[in-house]
Amino acid sequence: MSKTSINKQFIDNQVQTFRANDPEGAGMITKHHIVLDMIKRNSKPSERVLDIGCSDGKILKELVSLGYTKLYGVDIQELSKTSFTGTSITYRVCDIENEPLPFKDKFDLIIVSDVLEHLFSPQTVLYDLKKSLTLTGKIVFSMPNAGWFLNGVLLTFFPSKLFASTAFGPWGHTHQFTFYEVSKIATKLKYKIVELKGGKLDNYAFKQGIKKILFDIFVWITHPLATRFPVIFSAHIFGVIENTNKSPAARDRFDAGD
Repeated sequence: MSKTSINKQFIDNQVQTFRANDPEGAGMITKHHIVLDMIKRNSKPSERVLDIGCSDGKILKELVSLGYTKLYGVDIQELSKTSFTGTSITYRVCDIENEPLPFKDKFDLIIVSDVLEHLFSPQTVLYDLKKSLTLTGKIVFSMPNAGWFLNGVLLTFFPSKLFASTAFGPWGHTHQFTFYEVSKIATKLKYKIVELKGGKLDNYAFKQGIKKILFDIFVWITHPLATRFPVIFSAHIFGVIENTNKSPAARDRFDAGD
């Protein structure tokens, strides 16, 4: 079995498991609304928008309702195909790390929401996406913040509870991001950082009972800190980077660890 087919099988199995365990989790959650707001502020309905790792198209379908007409989506999931039947969204199955984008046109905005942390070499993908952006095209992204203070507490004192972490939980992540690393990669690849911020925490781990109540209280208490001091107190990283007329060095297509 090829590497690509193994990746697809893993993602499909993971998505099936999550849907079975959380059948009510198919709607828009907090992080989706934050990403959607950044998209609206950085694009126009007449522009060409691509969502990489679009899954069942939650964000793209919201954009349809807002009047966006040139929408495209790709995902490694075979399961996603049926989600776009009867819509105006152009969807293709694509393994972004091993296959070129199946579109010739350039995009005004590309969405990579909670995708980069699943990739073997996210810096390579961001390097390659420059050629698929217009000159001033933008990338809207989000990913878990490995630098979130609670991750340090869990790693040091409660490693058996890491399932509750958005960065280290059982989500199939292969790469860990911090605000510093995001800034470093963007600068190295000659992107302009338009926006970099934190946001409210979603409750993935606890759905009912006293644990949910305590977690919701924790979210309420820490939310002001997450927006004011996101590097430490935000569990998620949200941002927008813009293409420039500068080209990164070929060696920077890969993370050399410097």
